[in-house]
Amino acid sequence: MLLPSAPPPISGRTAPPHPLAELGERIRRYLNGEETNFEPRHLELLALESCTHFQQHVLLATYAIPRGQVATYSGIAAQLGKPYAARAVGNALAYNPFPIIIPCHRVVRADGHLGGYGGGPEMKRTLLELEGVRVSPAGIVDTHHAPRNT
Repeated sequence: MLLPSAPPPISGRTAPPHPLAELGERIRRYLNGEETNFEPRHLELLALESCTHFQQHVLLATYAIPRGQVATYSGIAAQLGKPYAARAVGNALAYNPFPIIIPCHRVVRADGHLGGYGGGPEMKRTLLELEGVRVSPAGIVDTHHAPRNT
């Protein structure tokens, strides 16, 4: 899926891009399959205060999962000091208002199955494969051989 790049500047001057424009450009590059990371300064553009306190913690833990790696719902729950809250982590991610930037597609079930995703399981698979994660035809990620398994 190729998206058009940003139009050239109107004048001959090169001004630094507006933070939202730069974020949009990174999202475009990501969706075109280019290796793109979102930096902590991008989080400042998100209205995380619109989320519950617990959801903010879940989103920040999810943000820290590197491209091409996965974590589990139960691993994130344990990381947050709530080892029995895997379902609550899944619910918090189900309402992630900032997908792609906060990569909830990188979170899978403990048994390696993809789990839910707002864009559907095929979109979750596509995003993971775009990042180099191998997903079996049955929709299972080998979390034992994934670079990160939290």
